Amino acid sequence: MDKKLVSIVIPCYNEEKNINRTLDDLLKITDKHKYDFEIIAVNDGSKDDTWTVIKQYAEKYDEIVGINQMTNYGLSDAYQAGFDVSKGDYVITLAADLEIPIKNIERVISYLDQEYDFVNTNRVDRWKGAKMSRQITSNTANKLITKISKVEIADRGSGLKGFNRVMIDNLRLYGQMHRFIPDYLSVYGAKMKEFDVKFSDRDYGESAYAGGFSRTIQVVLDMLSLTFLLYFARKPFNMMPGRLFGFTGVMITGFGGVLGSYLAFLKFVLGQSIGNRPLLTAAVLLIIVGVQSMMMGLLGELLLRIYFESSGRRTYTVREVIK
Repeated sequence: MDKKLVSIVIPCYNEEKNINRTLDDLLKITDKHKYDFEIIAVNDGSKDDTWTVIKQYAEKYDEIVGINQMTNYGLSDAYQAGFDVSKGDYVITLAADLEIPIKNIERVISYLDQEYDFVNTNRVDRWKGAKMSRQITSNTANKLITKISKVEIADRGSGLKGFNRVMIDNLRLYGQMHRFIPDYLSVYGAKMKEFDVKFSDRDYGESAYAGGFSRTIQVVLDMLSLTFLLYFARKPFNMMPGRLFGFTGVMITGFGGVLGSYLAFLKFVLGQSIGNRPLLTAAVLLIIVGVQSMMMGLLGELLLRIYFESSGRRTYTVREVIK
């Protein structure tokens, strides 16, 4: 049987003093492993000589692939650039700063061999020496995300992750989605595993992808999108626009109709004047809003079908087909 291929994706931003050591350590491991490897180093618009180092290694070693992005797009896009090029049966992400010992890749692969779809690492003692406010903010955000997605993951920000190929083929990262990778993978029913790893501060430079107050605000805002997208992605046809907006429209129109009937009774049966009554304005407004809501539901139904049919996406995920 052909050996499995493992793709290792390394996003890099201003890592000229770290990436050479990372690549050297990876080459030592891959040389002695039973699987074939491709190492994909993605230069995310670095302002130093990171790309120069990556290019030298890519020209010297066949198993190293260098990707040079035109500018700094962020971690999600760096990951996606590597995923798009990768060919491996397993895909592993690795931070370029050596904060997590590279030997842990062996353990990630062993869990993927046990048919886990996604393997995550929990950086033990990563808050040692950090500000208490940052730790509290991060832990609170993690608990909120866990509550929303029902995915029990201790460290969503760890750079060392492992994916089965089927997960990569179905995962598309946009914006800052890298923060919620385990949560989005839960949509596909991914079998997940997390284990503890030793954490040590980087020797050179500062993390370009570290959190801060502004990113904390972004995470909070992204949680709103996460709540909707997870529900929609898991059960897209349980929240059909026609049902959601249609039911709302029928209720609003019905209430407006009741008010209108009451006013008609006052006008034509009791002979009262209704022209200056606020209820008349409310009844007309409710009927108009209700009809508009029903029309939005119909348009939503069309957009939902256009989304699935034009993107080729299915409402299900197939793990394996045996013929």
